Amino acid sequence: MRINRHVLRVVAYAGLIAAFHATTAAAQGTAGALPVDSAIAPRDPAPDPATSTKDTTADAADTTSPPSEPVSPPGNAFARRLLNAGVNLRGSEIDQFARDPIGGVRLGNTNVGQLNFGADFDLKKIVGLDGASFHAVLYRDYGYALNQNYTGTFTKQQYIYKNPYPQLHLGLFAYEQKLLEDRLDIQFGRLGSTAYYGHLVTNCQFISGTLCGEPRIIVSEAGLSLLPSATWGTNVRYRPTPHTYVETGIFEVNPTTAPSKGWDFSLARDTGFTAPAELAWSDPDPKTARYPFELKVGSYVSTATLADPFFNTLGTSRGLHGGTARSDTIDRDGVYVMGDRVIWRPDPDRTESLNVFGGIVQQLEEAEIMRQQIYTGLVWTAPFKSRAEDTLAFSLSEFELTPGERAYLRDARIKAGGSGTNDARQFDYEVTYSLHLIRGVELMSSVQYIQHPDNSTIPNTAVLPKNLLTYSLGIRMDLGYMAGFNKGQSSD
Repeated sequence: MRINRHVLRVVAYAGLIAAFHATTAAAQGTAGALPVDSAIAPRDPAPDPATSTKDTTADAADTTSPPSEPVSPPGNAFARRLLNAGVNLRGSEIDQFARDPIGGVRLGNTNVGQLNFGADFDLKKIVGLDGASFHAVLYRDYGYALNQNYTGTFTKQQYIYKNPYPQLHLGLFAYEQKLLEDRLDIQFGRLGSTAYYGHLVTNCQFISGTLCGEPRIIVSEAGLSLLPSATWGTNVRYRPTPHTYVETGIFEVNPTTAPSKGWDFSLARDTGFTAPAELAWSDPDPKTARYPFELKVGSYVSTATLADPFFNTLGTSRGLHGGTARSDTIDRDGVYVMGDRVIWRPDPDRTESLNVFGGIVQQLEEAEIMRQQIYTGLVWTAPFKSRAEDTLAFSLSEFELTPGERAYLRDARIKAGGSGTNDARQFDYEVTYSLHLIRGVELMSSVQYIQHPDNSTIPNTAVLPKNLLTYSLGIRMDLGYMAGFNKGQSSD
């Protein structure tokens, strides 16, 4: 059964409207205190940027100052000493297995993962510099993704897959300065630009890369960079009120960073820059809001050279005649709106809740693989009373391919001896259950179904992919939190 895209739009809009109406719920007052390790949003809600910026478990993507209050478990004297001295050690190990028994370009299974480790240095405690901190993280990716080798889809079945270069890589390496009583946050250095834009607290409750840590179309089509492929950049966030902020930045685009080890700081091989902006209104903390919410509106423009999805340098079909993709010098740009809101929370002293979310990302040009993503879903926290930290999450995304990409895939299929044209619209469904085992350790299982899948990652095939079913297993370990340091947050 094919879902009418207008129905999907209505559902996505409903999620956004729920976020708009959150002020009514917020006016009801603050909720009771929750246990330290519990959260409405998975892995604890994002901390209020008025006091600290985000941290991340999934990729150590965001530069952050350690929270003012250490969260070390009782008796962990070593962690407490370091935190009190201004040093927060952090790291994570994420491993994800996926298999496609039905559909796609071919059947198979893969395992991918990422280990990262680093530290945050509070320069006020260390050298007396108010509001200042420094962040550094090393990464080690391994494995190859299911969509790269088997399914061929634009969407990733394992979100942790970043690149095919299994080597130690310097990623985050940045200075942070907070001013105006922490309302102004400026970060500069080697940054992953996706760490700052298009995030909701619900995003990373899924194994696939459809939403984690931001909608897939923003990751791929906006000219932003994923860690560990950090580039030079600066990001500025200003918070005029406790529950609003405006954020912008400018980031180098450098395609040579991914295959490198991250130590080449030269600007000689950049191809342009990306400038995003975001306006947000949110109160995601269940300690201060009975019904936490977020609403974000953003845009982006990138001057980096684009590869034409259809034409080669001779102006003929690249799918039929091969050759190098023609370079397009037009700017890539787009806009998005997204939001989430807890709509059900029977007891403010417990974690049980239901959070709905929705969003739309729209490319404003068509020199890409996809030009639109509409998504919606929900996250049910504590689906069983005995499992206060667990989450059951469902998401649905619709992707629209650009005409140029559909024509390219059609011609490449003809050249390979096949026939058929990919559908213009693709629907991705996913259900993920996250089982919190012990402090800092989370086991995840997922089933994903894709209607009318594309094969943009494996274009040179005679196969027109049929509807695709995959299942996945993953584990996330917040190594710093397990050792008694500050808790990270799933993100980019």
